[in-house]
Amino acid sequence: MWFFMITSYILVIISGIGILLIGINHYVNIWPTHHITLDLLVSIIFIATQTLVIFFFVGTGVNVKEYTQANQEIGDRFYKGILGIKRKLYPPTLMVTILFMATVILDGGFFLGKVNEWWFHIIYVLTLYYYIKATGEQHKAFIGSTNIVLAMTKTER
Repeated sequence: MWFFMITSYILVIISGIGILLIGINHYVNIWPTHHITLDLLVSIIFIATQTLVIFFFVGTGVNVKEYTQANQEIGDRFYKGILGIKRKLYPPTLMVTILFMATVILDGGFFLGKVNEWWFHIIYVLTLYYYIKATGEQHKAFIGSTNIVLAMTKTER
């Protein structure tokens, strides 16, 4: 559990740097090779990161459900807590993923001369906003799920 959580934090930071680099590269062209190669590299890291985060919470939810089914005396309040965390986590996480992919597509479309640059500006700003929002929700969700697992297993920090 701790390995995946720490890996997620590291990859989220790298993804944030990558999003900023895409924005800078759009204007300054800091990447020495073709423009789209940076977008593709950051896309691979970003999608892997968001997938890891989502699967962490899917796995945690399954583990909590199995534990509560095996130990019915503790009730289902822990599982309901995990479901509440997922309800808050998934919308901004999925939205930032969709907006990020739109940003990459529009960035490539602009450099091919097929899309107006304003579309990139609008989607890029929305992507930054939802990245910050999703990262905050992910942090809260990691704390909440850890507290649920610790309370459920009666483990002290």
